[in-house]
Amino acid sequence: MSDQPTMQEYIHSAQEILSNLLRLSDFGDVQVETTVADGQIFFQLVSEDTGRLIGRTSQTLDALQFLLNRLLSRQYDISPYCVVDAGHYRERRREKLLADAQAALQRVRQTGAPWRMPPLSSMERRIIHQALKDLPDIRTQSEDMDSEGRKRVVISLAEDFQPGQPAEDAPAPSPE
Repeated sequence: MSDQPTMQEYIHSAQEILSNLLRLSDFGDVQVETTVADGQIFFQLVSEDTGRLIGRTSQTLDALQFLLNRLLSRQYDISPYCVVDAGHYRERRREKLLADAQAALQRVRQTGAPWRMPPLSSMERRIIHQALKDLPDIRTQSEDMDSEGRKRVVISLAEDFQPGQPAEDAPAPSPE
């Protein structure tokens, strides 16, 4: 018999922690929908107070998610990563970031000039880096921290690539 907790035990513990965090943060009537995919636990918060749950530039969601994962990792040596969302904000934000990355990619390929994305959180930067990582003619890097600790993603042509040269085997990133 294994001492490793089951996914149901992780979910139960995570739900309990999240419920306590929401209660202590003075969020009233919030329903929590739970799904599991790719070894991660996803929590969708449903409330009439969705805007407050998300917070300015998702700060409240990010804080709830950080605390949930931190507290869960103190309870278990190894625990699945939890994603907290409200009003499908993270899904919509991901789609917007991918569209922005696609537009920036086209600009970079047309002009040859690097493009600097606006300051993004680490999770948002990761989405951009992951979307463009397999393009042989494109490089991405993070730079410049702003006053809130966010960095920019710079999208540029690979050093050995010339503008106007066809980008062979360089499909446009697809939203995953």
